[in-house]
Amino acid sequence: MIMDHNFIESEKLDKSEAQSNCLDTKSTGIDVEDNGHGEDCKSTGIHFFPPLYAKRYRLAVETLTKYDIKSVIDFGCAECHFVKHLSSVPCLEAIALVDINKELLVSKQKTIAPELRHFIFKRKNPLHVSLLAGSAEETDSRVSHFEGVTMIELIEHLYPDVLQKVTHNVFGNIKPRLCLVTTPNSEFNVLFKNADPNKFRHWDHKFEWNQTEFKSWCEEICRRYNYIVEYTGVGLLPDKETHHLGYCSQAAVFCLNHQRVFSQSLSNEHFSLCYELIAEADYPFEKETCSLNERIDLEVKYCVQYLASSLRKENSGNDEGPVALQISRILNFPNIKSFCDEDAVRESLHRCEYQISDDQLIVYVPEEENDENDVNTEEDQCVAHQVCQDYEMHLESWD
Repeated sequence: MIMDHNFIESEKLDKSEAQSNCLDTKSTGIDVEDNGHGEDCKSTGIHFFPPLYAKRYRLAVETLTKYDIKSVIDFGCAECHFVKHLSSVPCLEAIALVDINKELLVSKQKTIAPELRHFIFKRKNPLHVSLLAGSAEETDSRVSHFEGVTMIELIEHLYPDVLQKVTHNVFGNIKPRLCLVTTPNSEFNVLFKNADPNKFRHWDHKFEWNQTEFKSWCEEICRRYNYIVEYTGVGLLPDKETHHLGYCSQAAVFCLNHQRVFSQSLSNEHFSLCYELIAEADYPFEKETCSLNERIDLEVKYCVQYLASSLRKENSGNDEGPVALQISRILNFPNIKSFCDEDAVRESLHRCEYQISDDQLIVYVPEEENDENDVNTEEDQCVAHQVCQDYEMHLESWD
């Protein structure tokens, strides 16, 4: 939940008046804000578990992972709870948490530090987290190149003129490859069974859109800034009779439409250091001791030795004699397939000085490939051969 104090002075209603115009969510037991209680509701029987805030975070994590986003800005980060979920996204390498409330960020700056679990179960790649005080209306040069933006339950806290500026800054200046926006769905409010279903869910909300209004805003963004959008959300009740009301919290996933983009995004030189750095942290990760090619070579040579040894057993009953091995079989090992293709395997075989057929389909493994340093016990060969066969059968089942 974002508390955007930059706009409090221009409030037309003071806090007490605004509170009288918001939903009495305590009586419903529905977790419509980031309180995490998820209490049961005697009058409606509606209960969200996990609570909505957790569902929104999960949606964001799954979306960032799906699109392989390397860097993300979370506008309206508030108490920084989201970073505990973001740190589990394996593809992320940089996270910028941005909020206009500097005082709140200072009080929560320790939240971004790695926890004990991050030192025990280290990441595969580096992750840098920065906590920045600033407005979503402006772009800081340190984050202008970030690939992703999340605005979770933020836009409903902004006045229309401010929302227009934020929208242009995100989609017109930063131009992220992906942007996730969530906001309350006003059509869902009738299920709270308050006396006035038109009341907002929180006193600081400036508006709450229905599904049509939200889609209209999204489609205008797509038209003006060359994006495509997919609609989703969290908090859909199991009762199909309520499905026409939509999700409790509606969401839009914007993806940059590369086919229609003709102009490049503005360079970092067009932006200044307009955010104030409050804190930053680097997460521990497993450092590679060898280059990618060296790792490929080690894996390829290991797989070649196992395959050649098992084929010798099958063909002649002993470990002697040259072996003609199909290169495609090497790719059937998960460790190989996970980080290189067939061309990379061929390049590795050349680096390891293996002889390859003219059609580039066969590798010849000489007798001397087996030496006293190789691990080629009968048990190892059987296990490796079975792993390869099982994986080949697994691949065939997907044809």
